[in-house]
Amino acid sequence: MKKILVPTDFSEHANNALRYAINIGNYCEAEIELLHVYEMKAVVVSTTRVREYQKEDAERDLANNIRSFEDLIFGKTILNGRAIDGNPIDVICSLANNEDFDMIVMGTQGASGLKEIFLGSKTSGVMKYTHTPILAIPNGFNYRPIKDITFAVDSGIVADDEVLYPLLELAKLYKSNVKIVHLEKEKMVVGYDPGIGISLEDIPHSFHRISGSSDVNEVINVFVFEENSDMLCMIRRDRDFWSNLFHRSVTTKEVFDSPVPLLILRDVV
Repeated sequence: MKKILVPTDFSEHANNALRYAINIGNYCEAEIELLHVYEMKAVVVSTTRVREYQKEDAERDLANNIRSFEDLIFGKTILNGRAIDGNPIDVICSLANNEDFDMIVMGTQGASGLKEIFLGSKTSGVMKYTHTPILAIPNGFNYRPIKDITFAVDSGIVADDEVLYPLLELAKLYKSNVKIVHLEKEKMVVGYDPGIGISLEDIPHSFHRISGSSDVNEVINVFVFEENSDMLCMIRRDRDFWSNLFHRSVTTKEVFDSPVPLLILRDVV
């Protein structure tokens, strides 16, 4: 876990996500890149000087934001920053895909609409256009060591061990216990990929089967609450049952939520 990308709009939600990323970074001496994406307004893009002013403002705000977090940095962890003009989704995904970031850490809501960018009506935004794992930090969630992780799995095969790498890395860093949860629906037990257990053989883990109503979100969250989990992990596939959890309806804007940080791994199969 050497490179972590943290988009920010300088809101408290984004700052909370940065605090969380710094705590992870201190465990593994990571390079953390704080990214502020600003968009030029159509009414002002005609003058070069206005562009320069807006860039200067963005860079100044970013530098101030970094300074306010420097006291949290320990060891060889590095906190850098970048202010870029452009579309937030495009810029975040471009950096994540082209600069080999190991993880994107984001708040799920912010003044500039990070909730919409992350999980809302803008075609699921960042999650749709990057294969980089995403860690979503709920509003107001205070960092705590990741001792227990709920890993909710479907019946699909995990195509490559690298898909699970961020989960394995975090579990090893924190000496976490991983609870693998498979949801049984309508008395039809399909099972889950046995390779998951093999991948986790060096990490304390246990298997759990749960059943419940059609509200999968609620069933998983109840398990997370009852087990006092510090993180929820799921795999998002391009076309499967789980992907519907993340974006059920453009019209109602119902999206999957989690009471604890949600680590989303991406499997293209």
